[in-house]
Amino acid sequence: MNKRFIWIIIGIALLAMVAGGYFYVKQVMAFPPLPTYKTTVISGKPVGASCVNKGGSVPAIAIEVIDLGADRVYLSGGSDPITKAEWESTNVVFPFMKNSERHLLFNDTCLYRSAGKPADCQGDACLEYQEHFGHTWFVMNDISGQGCYPDASGCNLDVVKPGYVSITTIDKCQELTFSGPTIYELVDERGNRYVMHATADGTPKVEGVALPQGWTLSKVAISEPLTLQPRGAGHCYYNIIRDNLVQSYHQYYFVDDVFSPDVK
Repeated sequence: MNKRFIWIIIGIALLAMVAGGYFYVKQVMAFPPLPTYKTTVISGKPVGASCVNKGGSVPAIAIEVIDLGADRVYLSGGSDPITKAEWESTNVVFPFMKNSERHLLFNDTCLYRSAGKPADCQGDACLEYQEHFGHTWFVMNDISGQGCYPDASGCNLDVVKPGYVSITTIDKCQELTFSGPTIYELVDERGNRYVMHATADGTPKVEGVALPQGWTLSKVAISEPLTLQPRGAGHCYYNIIRDNLVQSYHQYYFVDDVFSPDVK
């Protein structure tokens, strides 16, 4: 076997490794399609549920990391949560990715079950913490599907082009309450309604948001607290919308009894 042949074999092997790595990364980065589920089925917080961040302890800023390999999201918490300063200097390794920094707008919450825990769990047995990057994290939710409207070309991870919105369905067992007196409400062209729950800098913006045709965003007065519960039989589904200014919204009013990515 001459040297030239050996170098050819090595080159082919290297090309195969590069191609394999490329397709692995592409596969990991791709989220599953949006699920179909009944919006009339309210998951609801069980009586006597243990809560994470309950009773006015909602953090001003959510520190989250996404495991792209497992399509799972972790929230800083537990006995040794990471600080904002530490997180800014922490480097994560693929398939982990830092979620964009988000300032929360809701007033109260109860995270009552970790992703992967059975629906019939009770109390603290429903809550799971894991250690990553030298600190403890709450196993918060799974990413059940993701899409982009009006077409797939406008979204790339947390970057959304003007005139588009990303749509992510998460499986997250959480009750959310907005006390008011005002909320920021997004309405799509079919009449579905979403409430803004987080921004990139803590200041909600109506001006400068470039939404798809027929969508509107406005500041709305509410006369009583707005409490959101997840939907879907056997799941805790929320539809999350993100606009071009990295403002995020929970869907709370559904026009259809069944949510489906095929319904436009």
